[in-house]
Amino acid sequence: MAFDRDSIKNLVVCAFKKTTPDPTKYSVSDVKGAASQALHELASDYNSYRRNKYDIFEIMQESYDEVLPKYVEDFMGSFAEIKTVANGQKAQFVRKRGRQRAKQFITQVGLSGAYESFRLDKDTFEVGGSAIGGAAYIDFERYICDDEDISESAEILLEGLQEAIMGEIQKALIASVNAEDRPTKNVYVGAGFDADAMQELCAIARSYGGGATIFATPEFVAAMGPDAIGLPIFNGTPGYAGATPVYNPSDIESIARTGYITSFRGNPIVQIPQSYTDETNEVTQMNPALAYVFPTGGEKVVKIVFEGPTQVDDFKGRDRNMEIEAYKKVGVAILTNHNWCVYENTTLADTTNYPTKYPIGD
Repeated sequence: MAFDRDSIKNLVVCAFKKTTPDPTKYSVSDVKGAASQALHELASDYNSYRRNKYDIFEIMQESYDEVLPKYVEDFMGSFAEIKTVANGQKAQFVRKRGRQRAKQFITQVGLSGAYESFRLDKDTFEVGGSAIGGAAYIDFERYICDDEDISESAEILLEGLQEAIMGEIQKALIASVNAEDRPTKNVYVGAGFDADAMQELCAIARSYGGGATIFATPEFVAAMGPDAIGLPIFNGTPGYAGATPVYNPSDIESIARTGYITSFRGNPIVQIPQSYTDETNEVTQMNPALAYVFPTGGEKVVKIVFEGPTQVDDFKGRDRNMEIEAYKKVGVAILTNHNWCVYENTTLADTTNYPTKYPIGD
């Protein structure tokens, strides 16, 4: 079956997004196979790969540029302002002035790991991008024997870029947790989960936006347990007198539907996707100990810029095996101020039991 370039790109984008370009032709479950087949036709053997690789790379680049900002927007659009600019440009973000202006400052993170906090007296500030990237390894013999598929490499690279972007956002958030000018009431540090402490953080965030949303990893949400529903405490245990502690019926329904509770005392919980740094499934990509409480509405705390198009290229080693490499310029800055809060569960911060790529304090 012949595919034109735009059709292939559309299939690849839909495969990444788990949607369908045409419900009359493809179900959602069929799209991934159709995209894989289309790319395979362009690179069914090594000669066709050499002949068509620049078209393939361009399809991958354009697909990534369409998918990555949408991925970040879907996950954190409620508290992140996202902009896309051309190569060599910086995104300009407007900071709202007001009587609380003196309490606001910027925490910006660079890929070198250097963090800088500074005050601004002007209405705008700039954020530029730095390169993140990754590579997918292709065994030459397996490829020419049709045992490896280039569409798998494209998917692996996308997942790697997504994880790298989330890592940069997390580093910026962690850098701002212990910032010098952060109000002490906006950070709670304690072992385990304390519902009253979380309620206080939600109250602070709610006072600046009419509502509060909790963003936390699966480990943090699981540690909230039945205590998250805010039942009265009897003999040190949440529940009613003489009753065995249980989840609220709505929480039981949420767990059955999504696998975790979705609200805490009326405040929505958004679960941060968790992944691991390698196939041993030991070191987490996202720090499990931290939960962030952001106000609903008002100024968005996280500022993200995507600079220029994604770049995709290949590299062949002396053993003829190949790597397909991709990089993207991304910048992250945090508007660290008085209206959002952080909860650190020190039990989950134990890196012996909960090793993570981004420990607190590094």
